[in-house]
Amino acid sequence: MRIYLNILILLMILSPPIRQSQAVIRPQKPFGGTFKWGVYHKPTIINPILTTQSISMALLDLIFNRLVRINSEGEIEPDLAESWDISTDGLIYTFHLRKGVRFHDGKECTAQDVKFTYDKIIDPGVNSPFKEGFQLVREFRVIDKYTLEIILKEPSTSFLYRLVREIAPQHLLEKEDLRNTPFNFHPIGTGPFKFKEWTKDDQIILEYNADYYEGRPYLDKILVKTYDNSEDAWSALMQGEVDCVQFIEEKDYEVVKNDPAFKAYAVPTDYYYALVYNLNDPILTDKRVREAIAYSVDRKGLIDKIAGGYGIECSGPFYPDSLGFNPEVKAFEYNPKKAQGLLSEAGWQDMDNDGILEKENKELELKVLVDARNEIYAKIIMLLRQQLQEVGIKIKVQLYNDDSDLTKDFIENNGSQAHLKFMRASNPDAILEDWSVKESQRVGKLWIYSNKKVDKLLALGEVAQDRAKREVIYKNIHQLIYKDQPGCFLYFPFVFHAVSARFKNTDAYFNINMPTYAIKDFFIENMQTSAQKEGR
Repeated sequence: MRIYLNILILLMILSPPIRQSQAVIRPQKPFGGTFKWGVYHKPTIINPILTTQSISMALLDLIFNRLVRINSEGEIEPDLAESWDISTDGLIYTFHLRKGVRFHDGKECTAQDVKFTYDKIIDPGVNSPFKEGFQLVREFRVIDKYTLEIILKEPSTSFLYRLVREIAPQHLLEKEDLRNTPFNFHPIGTGPFKFKEWTKDDQIILEYNADYYEGRPYLDKILVKTYDNSEDAWSALMQGEVDCVQFIEEKDYEVVKNDPAFKAYAVPTDYYYALVYNLNDPILTDKRVREAIAYSVDRKGLIDKIAGGYGIECSGPFYPDSLGFNPEVKAFEYNPKKAQGLLSEAGWQDMDNDGILEKENKELELKVLVDARNEIYAKIIMLLRQQLQEVGIKIKVQLYNDDSDLTKDFIENNGSQAHLKFMRASNPDAILEDWSVKESQRVGKLWIYSNKKVDKLLALGEVAQDRAKREVIYKNIHQLIYKDQPGCFLYFPFVFHAVSARFKNTDAYFNINMPTYAIKDFFIENMQTSAQKEGR
């Protein structure tokens, strides 16, 4: 109880409204050149209100701007809004827009465009995939041409992350059917690059925006080239047809990581693999069983065998170095003997010497939901089955082919006890969705995790505007969740990328946060020489 009282006292100390601002500073680098980007998933529509997948998601960040954006450090920073105020009660956000920012057709971007975009996102008739992120909003209000006020139903310090959505032009879309408008294939935004062309073979060409508010990008063009599969894209990189391919295989990363012609990146993700439990299951309600499973899993072995050694052991739903990560929380050691001791203490014994433990004539079996479409899941569950069988736990795999298969009837009829998942640890919103009763119910989780202490702290974290206060709160949440073991936390995987060494200033993009707008800062160091060679 003392921890809650201390935190509440901190929160009761009134402070003036928070104001955020940042000046735009543009270093001088060589201009020119084309960045040829190889991809192996066909582009979909390019619309800030609807687009959720493929290279089109990345292109949104180059063609459009957001009210606020996430930088390379994972922090919120100004974009179209040059500053903002937050009322002391955390309910009113007032954004002050940059003046003179123009869409690529010359029309100025104003607060009305921001309101239009958000109104369309929450419009039931549009059915935007981002609608759920705005359920906290009571009203969007245009104060004047450059000032937007957002009034919330309740405080939320993670709300700024929900505003990381590109802003669309009202004058071009207000009378359009958003799912069928020509705009989806010829987008017009305010971003550092202008859309030029989308060819029949799914090549997309962007050109620099000379009037961009942060200064024109160093590159002249971006050319997206689409290939049928990852092998073809990799071959194109090796032959010099493209300058960059992302999400390459680990074996291909090993080929290029020491090649001076490339810069290769092994980047940890802020997503983790975990077995999430149905805590209403009579077997898993016993914490000793959950802890035994944790001691039975060789996380390092998983990382070595599945990911070639590229991974970070997971000790809970916070990524290392993120706000709230508690370094005092250590992942369970691999200790099969300790696991067997806990299971014996819980009454599980191998009565018939078949290697599987029993209790009250029932085998210790864990029925695990696994997405049949994912090869990594298949490898993980195979190793988990081997590791858990060593301590007497049988895993029964229940495959499904689409999330829509996971109905209430399916779960109940099959007696599913756990779900192998790939889960976010990127920001407070991710923690809320997975580990808060209220948010889990809202987003429709299969099983709801309920811990009153965690829920109280999550609620406090949502109203604490001071970063230091939030850090204390989330560190306590981290400790409580991992101690509770509502799931078996496995590991954070890495992803791999390769880019031609001709391009400089690439580190700001190829990192855990991957802010695509950072491509505007790519440049070719010897661009003048390259231009001469091209005869320009």
